[in-house]
Amino acid sequence: MYAMRMKRTINWTSMGFLRKVMISIPLLVVCILIIRTQYFNIRSNVIDADNQTPQEKIDYIAQYLDVRWTVKENLHTHAKHMLVFKNTGTHTIKDKSWKIYFHHIRIVEPLLEMVDDRYQHNVLLGQSGLRISHVSGLSYYIFPDSVLFKPLKPSEELSIPIMSSHFQLSKTDAFPNWYVTGPNSSPQIIKSTEGEDLKFVSSFNHPHQWKRSKEDRHNPYTAKDRYNMSKHSFEDLGKTGKIIIPTPEEVHVSKKSVVFDTSKWIILSSVDFPSEVQFLADKLGMKIAQKTDNDKFIQFTKGSPTFHKNIREDNDEAYELRVDAEARKISITAPTNHGAFNGLQSLLSLVDESVHSNARSLQDVHIKDRPRFTYRGYMVDLSRNFHGKETIKELLDIMAIYKLNKLHLHLSDDDGWRIQIPEIPELTKLGSNRCHDENETICLMPSLGSGPHKTSLGSGYYTVKDYQEILEYANRRHIQIIPEIDMPSHMRAALKSITLRQQNHKEEGDLYKMTDKEDGNNYRTAQGFNDNSANPCRQGLYNFIDVVLRTLVSIHKDIQPLTLFHFGGDEVPARAMHDMKCSVNRNDIKQYFIERIVGNTKFKELSYAAWEDGLLNKDKSPHSLESLGVKARDLYAFVWTETNKALFKVANAGYKVVNCRGAFLYFDHPYEPDPEERGLYWATRYINTKMVFGFDPFKGKKGYGSLDKPENIVGMQAQLWTELIRTKEQFDYMTYPRLQAMAERAWHREEWETTGDKTEFERDWIKFANSLSYRELPKLDRMHVKYRVPPPGAIIKDGILHVASVFPGLPIEYSVNTGSQPLVWSRVKGGERITETIILRTLSADGKRHSREVYVHP
Repeated sequence: MYAMRMKRTINWTSMGFLRKVMISIPLLVVCILIIRTQYFNIRSNVIDADNQTPQEKIDYIAQYLDVRWTVKENLHTHAKHMLVFKNTGTHTIKDKSWKIYFHHIRIVEPLLEMVDDRYQHNVLLGQSGLRISHVSGLSYYIFPDSVLFKPLKPSEELSIPIMSSHFQLSKTDAFPNWYVTGPNSSPQIIKSTEGEDLKFVSSFNHPHQWKRSKEDRHNPYTAKDRYNMSKHSFEDLGKTGKIIIPTPEEVHVSKKSVVFDTSKWIILSSVDFPSEVQFLADKLGMKIAQKTDNDKFIQFTKGSPTFHKNIREDNDEAYELRVDAEARKISITAPTNHGAFNGLQSLLSLVDESVHSNARSLQDVHIKDRPRFTYRGYMVDLSRNFHGKETIKELLDIMAIYKLNKLHLHLSDDDGWRIQIPEIPELTKLGSNRCHDENETICLMPSLGSGPHKTSLGSGYYTVKDYQEILEYANRRHIQIIPEIDMPSHMRAALKSITLRQQNHKEEGDLYKMTDKEDGNNYRTAQGFNDNSANPCRQGLYNFIDVVLRTLVSIHKDIQPLTLFHFGGDEVPARAMHDMKCSVNRNDIKQYFIERIVGNTKFKELSYAAWEDGLLNKDKSPHSLESLGVKARDLYAFVWTETNKALFKVANAGYKVVNCRGAFLYFDHPYEPDPEERGLYWATRYINTKMVFGFDPFKGKKGYGSLDKPENIVGMQAQLWTELIRTKEQFDYMTYPRLQAMAERAWHREEWETTGDKTEFERDWIKFANSLSYRELPKLDRMHVKYRVPPPGAIIKDGILHVASVFPGLPIEYSVNTGSQPLVWSRVKGGERITETIILRTLSADGKRHSREVYVHP
């Protein structure tokens, strides 16, 4: 019996074993087949890589090469970077005929021991087997050494050490849209570098990455830093602090108010101000009537307000606005159309546009107002990256709201020509486009992250019709358009275009010839070019200028006659001028250039403007107006740099001075000293809104001397250079709300500017900041303007969260840092007890956008 049971057990066990074997054999076969398949796939991929067409090889690199740029260390004279290429695909990169093009804000691989910092070519990059060469400006390409480069296998990384001049303190010093190309193929953007998020640039996590030197005190702000900076001027008034921005000169407000229902009120027509009546009617959706026997009307009257303080001469832009609550009428009195327009803008500011109904309540108020400066401007650089007419129209709308009256358009530079000149079509055919064209006969080579195709913001221009549309739009808003064609340097786009024209129109000879090989190119501009300067001794330059000026005068003529032309004149390399072939017996051919410009009798109606460094002698003293031949017309000096200490000197010399100081009014600089913030930082590490608000346009520094003719400082202007500004969102972010602060200072002079009373300054700032939060930023939200929302300040004290914002009243949210996505956000209401790390962010006034996120630790 026992033996029978044993036999059954053994048989059962044997059957189980056989069953397991039967199951395992198919699995083993499957595994062998998988391994065999993978082997042949790998072998096939290698074979496929060898058999790829030239275009397929380029497409593969564009798709599968992961690029990573890391700042390793910033030193006083240069920075060290590590560039990593990783093959994320399945093919081995064996080809050695490709080139990868990119742009960087600094000189890459400079000869540091050379005074002029000239470029090297074909520099071997460490042990990577790759070399680097300069293209033009600050653009470069990397390529494999024919002997030293080793194939990059799937999943392999290649580390490439790179050095650059100076330092890189911001992610935006690196540019997107690197691209690869090769023989018999079309260039393709490398996907890992595509777009504006700059994810291929590593985060800056250590002080040696964000400091210029050991002495650099500009650390990125923590939430605690922002809290400590804001708490002294953080007072949430719960309402606007100023009745209007910019602040009027005289304001009297009573406690009375009147219901302003636009469906029941009318605007009386005006013989003197018909366009202003129509503008206001269109804005408020109101009817215009010839007369009325009733109350509830708005009336425009011609006349000059009488001011009771700060007596000055009559001002064409002055106005008087009276909201009479008892009589239920509104009157605007002004001596000119421009003054009447300023008055209606103040009325629109009083109307609470956040109330979504026709009926609004207006306080009884009496305002008398006029600007401190006749020139209140904004400059937009359209050359580095082009921005279309719709962006400019929106800017003009906002400028009008804040009573800015000059829009300076920088229409040409090395990187692009942006205005149609029908007599010289090559300027826009070639000079307005950027794409991969090594011969530069179709377009300029890519720069500033524009990529290899013409479709980017690196390309574009205003047709005559476009430009006239901008002129008409500006003219209705009483804003003068000031075109700038930068000369005799910053002319690369024009020079390349003229070279093309000479090839296409040999019958013209040297008609527009502005430079030649014999003029030399042993120089380098601040932007890295050695082929961007025209020779002031060549007649072709002045023939060219005549055509451009004649065209601009004609375009402006029937809309807004051209009265002020800006010819640039800045950053002219001394070495370039020294090496120019010149038959004119002059020690300073740059001065000779200015004399020829301002002495041109063909354009007697024009006044001229230039950046101040173009108007200085070699010893930094200004050219005398007499030596330049300036007589009846004005010559404007736009003062931008501290280096020359020229603000007072040019004013005392008789120039009309527009204060454009880089350390306060260059809006291409970041708001904070943070690597995540967009912006350059040559003039100062950062420019926040409060710094712009506190700028004194009459204040100099040590070494400026005395200001003997303050009346010659006629205005101020903020600048938006666009090397780093490629999109409309970036345009808005860098402009607003700093532009509102600049408008406040350009229009209104406060007592604290004279007394230096810091307490009064802080009180005034609190009013201004609350006005932004409760009225001006919501206004921008309704216009879909993506202004900068500042990150919040915060501390956790005794377990309780305390927050502050530079703009009180903007909502702040927090989320517990659980590491899960998406995070759950809650509004900060006050008194929250926090026991763990949280994330904070500020919301826009309408709650639809948010600031950068910041961490706060208990």
